[in-house]
Amino acid sequence: MVDLLNLVERVKDVVRNAAKLTQVSDFAIKEKEGESYNLVTSVDIAVQNFLQKELPAILPGSGFYGEENDQRDTSKELCWIVDPIDGTANFSRNLHLSGISVALRDDQDLVLGVVMNPDLGDMFWATKGGGAYLNGNRLSVSNKDFEHSLICTALCLYRKRYTDLCIEAMRDFHNQCADVRRLGVASLELCYLAAGKVDGYFELRLSPWDFAAAAVIIREAGGVVGTVKWDGNDFKMSENLVLDAPSPVISANCCDNYHKIGQIVTKHMESFDLSEYNY
Repeated sequence: MVDLLNLVERVKDVVRNAAKLTQVSDFAIKEKEGESYNLVTSVDIAVQNFLQKELPAILPGSGFYGEENDQRDTSKELCWIVDPIDGTANFSRNLHLSGISVALRDDQDLVLGVVMNPDLGDMFWATKGGGAYLNGNRLSVSNKDFEHSLICTALCLYRKRYTDLCIEAMRDFHNQCADVRRLGVASLELCYLAAGKVDGYFELRLSPWDFAAAAVIIREAGGVVGTVKWDGNDFKMSENLVLDAPSPVISANCCDNYHKIGQIVTKHMESFDLSEYNY
C-alpha cells in the first residue's frame, strides 16, 4: 500500500521544482495540428519531461499519462496523470492563470492530486481520506445555494461544433445563478471550487489531465465531481469519472447544486446531435 501522506510531500517538492522551469521570458510557441487555438510551448515540453523523469522515480513501477508528446503509459496499476501547463494560452500571454497538475491513479481510483499556479505560488493538494489544502490551510467548499452561486464554465475549444450547446447551457446557468465565469484553466477553476471561491463547474469536453488532480481536491474539500455518460438510451450523470478519454465534467459544492447543473447540461446534450462525440 502506498503511503499517500509521505508521497504527496515528495510530489509537492517535484512540482515546486517543475514550477521553476516556467519562470522564463523567452519560449517558443507552436500550434498543434495547425490549429490557432491549440497551443504548446517549449515550457510545456520542458515541464512534462521533468515530471516524467521525477515522478516515476519516487514511485518505481508507476505509469505516466501526460498531455504532450503522446506519453501515455496507462498499463500500470499506479499511474501519474499530468498536465505540465494547464491553460497554455493564458501562460503564453502572461495572464498568471495557469496550473501544473499532477494526479495519481490507483487502478480506476484517484488518490492524490497536486495543482500549482507557478506565477502566484499557490499550491492546492489532497490525498484520498487526508483532506484538501491550499498552502497548508485546510480547504472547504462554500455553502451557497444555486441562486447565489458563481459557476465556472467554458466553450468546447477543440470541438467548436458544440459551441451552441455550451452557450445554451451557459445561458441557463446565468439566468438561474448569480453569475458565470470563464478563466481558461480547468484545473485552477476546479480548485477554486474546492476553496469556496466559486460554487459550480461545467465543461463539455475535458481530458483526464485537465481534471484528475483537482477531482481529488474537490472531493476532499466536501464537493462533488462527476461526468455525464450515454447509457445507450439517455445521458445520465455518474460520479465515476472517465480516466482514459475526454468527457464532460460537472462539479459543485453540494449534491443539490451538482444535480441542478447536471439537469441543465443533460437537457441541452439531449437536444444536440452528439453521435460524433468522442468520449
